[in-house]
Amino acid sequence: MLASNAVARTVVVTGCSSGFGELIARTLAASGYRVFATMRDMQSRNAPAAQALRDWATQRAALLEVLELDVTSDTSVERAINDVVSRASGIDVLVNNAGIAATGPLEAFSMAQVETLFGLNAFGPLRASNAVLPTMRAQGSGLIVFVTSTLGRVLPRRGGLYASTKWALEGLAESLHYEVARFGIDVAILEPGSFPTQAVAKATRAERQEVVQAYAVAAPPQAPTQPTSRGPHELPHPQEVADAIKQLIEMSAGERPLRTVVGPVFTEGVAEYNSSYQRVRDHLAEVLRRPDQAITWTRPNS
Repeated sequence: MLASNAVARTVVVTGCSSGFGELIARTLAASGYRVFATMRDMQSRNAPAAQALRDWATQRAALLEVLELDVTSDTSVERAINDVVSRASGIDVLVNNAGIAATGPLEAFSMAQVETLFGLNAFGPLRASNAVLPTMRAQGSGLIVFVTSTLGRVLPRRGGLYASTKWALEGLAESLHYEVARFGIDVAILEPGSFPTQAVAKATRAERQEVVQAYAVAAPPQAPTQPTSRGPHELPHPQEVADAIKQLIEMSAGERPLRTVVGPVFTEGVAEYNSSYQRVRDHLAEVLRRPDQAITWTRPNS
């Protein structure tokens, strides 16, 4: 059952066919939350994943239901969210997890691929958030979590299409954070580092492979890495992400951090960067209250 300090009962999680989403759904359901685990293509390629979640829930008498939801479709999102509201009489938490990786230099992607990836990774979470906000505003409470990436904050001399979509999502999520706080709704951003999931295997490959090869040939040689004395290398476990989501949900409303970094790989310095950003952000917010900064730009009269 729910812990006594839990603030949520009904949770919608997107992208539950595998990876983080599947773990998040199982972790929350095992803790007593009523979870609506959503995914697209439930009747085709993701049918085995949907059935596996149903079987898992049945074996444990967990409150987990699987629903069709494609975050790139207005109709699909509206239908799924309306279904949840009718069954559960509200939504306490939305976890925007659905997304896909991409491999290849920006030049090698067709514009159709670029638009598709932004549609899934950035616009999709905003579409799902917009669908739950009327219910949350009416409740005067709620939590929306955006799963981004440390690549959505810092580019360690590399980036790409995937990183660009996550940067966009970071901006959308932080903007929403400021806008909906007045309604008692929290927005939190979870920034995982690198974890061993199926994301790489499922990544979108750039269409123009001749361009990919040209970049590969021109790549600068890699400097040798220095050995460390930290002992055998251990892969981080994706369960860390699911546990971090649960911790955010169970924090008191209004006290959740805007950004949380998770994992030991591809994360060094990111939390400190976020702290520095927060100081600059707050300083600029104060400066903009000064009369000399309060300028409204208007179009000159014609």
